[in-house]
Amino acid sequence: MKRLSGEERRSQIVEGAYAIILEKGLSGTATRDVTRHLGVGSGLLHHYFKTWGDLRAEVVKTFIQQEIGALHQALSDCPNEEMVERFIDWMISDPNLRFWKLWLDAIEEARRDPNLATIVQDGHIKWHSAIMDLINRCAEGGPPDGVNSQHAAWRISALVDGLMGIIAIGRTPLTKELVKVLLSEQIHMELRRDPASAP
Repeated sequence: MKRLSGEERRSQIVEGAYAIILEKGLSGTATRDVTRHLGVGSGLLHHYFKTWGDLRAEVVKTFIQQEIGALHQALSDCPNEEMVERFIDWMISDPNLRFWKLWLDAIEEARRDPNLATIVQDGHIKWHSAIMDLINRCAEGGPPDGVNSQHAAWRISALVDGLMGIIAIGRTPLTKELVKVLLSEQIHMELRRDPASAP
């Protein structure tokens, strides 16, 4: 069996913790769940991460980087006129909403964990930047007069988190199809377009 380097072992631990956290939730996962999943002792985990808080913070940081990267990739070759639909489809593509549940869980846990709060704050900034880029690209040459793309991006971001927070809990009349309609309408309104023209 190949001996892993320190960097490879650290990545293995983060990936293993990520898999368990997606399954059990951020607040429902403990160190023993990760060690059992990886088949290692807690001493090995603590060699790379001093505390469980350090490990879960690294998992959330990695998760945010992967998701923002995936969004940029999904939009990279998309024609401007199809970007809104592509963005919304990407956002609700996870059938079990595991990624949204992790993000919302991280926001809640960040209230009690300053280290995690810093990572979540950075995630909000990256997410806001991605939405602002979406607005500017859809506007083709700059947002219409009177549209502040930074403000619009925050409003859309808040709406996304709110809607996905409702739907992730379940047992709600809100559906993914209605989420698509509401977000499409909001983005078109932010761009000073007639929402009735939304697909």
